[in-house]
Formats: sequence, C-alpha cells, structure tokens
Amino acid sequence: MIRAAVALALSVAAADAQAPRVAVVKVHEVLMNLDSTLLANEQTNARKAEINRDSRLATYNELYADLQLRRKALEESAGKIDPEARKRLMREYTVKLQEAKSVWDDFESFRSERMREIDGEMVAGMKQRLAQIREAANKLAKEEGYDWVLDTSGNSNTGVPLILYAKNQNDLTDRVLAILASEPPAPTPAPNPPAAQ
Repeated sequence: MIRAAVALALSVAAADAQAPRVAVVKVHEVLMNLDSTLLANEQTNARKAEINRDSRLATYNELYADLQLRRKALEESAGKIDPEARKRLMREYTVKLQEAKSVWDDFESFRSERMREIDGEMVAGMKQRLAQIREAANKLAKEEGYDWVLDTSGNSNTGVPLILYAKNQNDLTDRVLAILASEPPAPTPAPNPPAAQ
C-alpha cells in the first residue's frame, strides 16, 4: 500500500515536472495597436472617402437636384398648362431620369470595383501583420521555453471566448507588441492606381 502511494506521488510529481509551459497573447489587441495597422486604417479610410469625390457622383447629384425641380414643376402645373406642353415636360423628365440612372449605375459599378480592390488590399495587409505577430510570438516562445502560445482574444462562433480560464497566465501581449514596434515595418503593397474617371 505504501509502495502504491509512493508510486502515485512520484508519477504526479513527474507529470507536474513535464507539464507544458503555456503563454498567451491577445492577438487582436496587438494587431489593433500596431503602427502599421493604424496607418493602413487611415489610408483605407482616405481611399474610401476619395470614392465619394468621384465626378460621376457629383454629376448624379446635379441631375437628381434637376429632377426634383422638374417633378415639382410638373406637380404644380397639373391642369394649368395644355396637354402637349405637359407631355413635352414629361418626356424631358423621363430622359433626365434615364440619364441620372445611367450615371448612377456607372458610379455604383466604379464604387463596387474600387471597394473590392481596397478590401482585398486591406485583407492582404492584415494577413501580413498577423504573420509578423505569429513570428514574434514564436520567437519569444522559443527563447523562453514555452510549449504553447495561445490567442486569448478569439471568440467562438457563438461569441463565447475560446479560452475561458487560464491559471497564472503568462501574458506576452505587451512584449510581442514591443518587438514589433522596434522592428522596421514591412513594406506594404502599393495601392492600385484609381481607374480613369
């Protein structure tokens, strides 16, 4: 009986001695605080705002304002002008309406294409920064003898955190961010030139 207790105590001690060393990193926090992420977000917002300064949108807005005036004139002139004049005004209104629709469709096509480009470049940049975070976490883990480094910022598809509890967290988040802040930023791909307007 004493032998069994000693054997059990030794096996528990051996298991404790071989327990894996685990650290955590809040990847989302690191990603959102990187200078390269802040710069990329600024550039993305500026490029998205530039879309709304496209000449097609200005043209559409002018056409829309003109259409509003024409519609109001048609409503106010009901019964006050002869049917031929009203028919002519309706034809002009319909032509302007088609012109506005054509300009709007052209702008929407341009906007969709540009947004796809911008979103694609944004995703590519994020993947690049996530790879840098992973590389920095791997470097720290190897230097300090951690067996596992887990991301504690992730949630499951139900919104519940993937890591619910961690005793004695070895949080490397600030150190990973410091490593990445001290390295020169990786080159970011040049944005595609805007399509001709």
